[in-house]
Amino acid sequence: MNLFLLTQPDAFYIPKLLDRFMAEKPGSVQVVGAAVLKGEIAFENVADYLHLMGVRGTVINGLDFVRHKTLDVLDRAIGLDGLYSVQGALRAHGIPEHTPENVNDPRFLDFLREQNVDLVVSIACPQIVREDLLSCPPEGVINIHGALLPKYRGKLPSFWVLANGEEKTGVTVHYMNEDLDDGPIIVQNEIPIRPDDTLHSLVLRSKVQYGASALAEAVQQIESGTVETLANPEKEATYFSFPDEEAIRQFRERERKIR
Repeated sequence: MNLFLLTQPDAFYIPKLLDRFMAEKPGSVQVVGAAVLKGEIAFENVADYLHLMGVRGTVINGLDFVRHKTLDVLDRAIGLDGLYSVQGALRAHGIPEHTPENVNDPRFLDFLREQNVDLVVSIACPQIVREDLLSCPPEGVINIHGALLPKYRGKLPSFWVLANGEEKTGVTVHYMNEDLDDGPIIVQNEIPIRPDDTLHSLVLRSKVQYGASALAEAVQQIESGTVETLANPEKEATYFSFPDEEAIRQFRERERKIR
């Protein structure tokens, strides 16, 4: 089975998820390419993340990001033992990188057909996936989401479960449709929230430790034809967007931290 990824640049989480997924996926599944799309790391989002993380969190994250960027440059030049970018993870596993402007463009869909893509996987894909793409690969399009759907649809679910004082969260792999975080559930695993969890530690655990394995399991089920989906009912859904000032205050009052 040929698989194609839709993702975005990231230094902290997605590279580790990709590396672990490649180690755990069925050997008969070939990842034939990845579209790396412009995502949340952009100048226009700096003010939002400064407000969310505060000066301390922004400085720590910023320095860590610069460190990863520097190490990624060195990795390309001399080779290092580590993964410091999505592109670095793709290089490490010999996955061709592509940068389409719009994943719904008919030319991109023709490219997927030329590559005999059976399944498309969204890992934090920053673009809305429309019906023509959803119906393009024979096995459909699946997405990995860091929450127990149908609850906590939308942005930054790990932030919101901490802000709301939840005792558990989870990871869900589901078939995609045109609605946000909708579609039948393939694999869903619970994740306990620890008293000392930060946003960083919870995202790292949910995306890498649990998320990569859940994604590999979902792909195995699809390839073997053993999927038994669970409902993802709209009537039980809750939705969250980028945190506002009240949510950030609540997050801090619970003594949660970004890092």
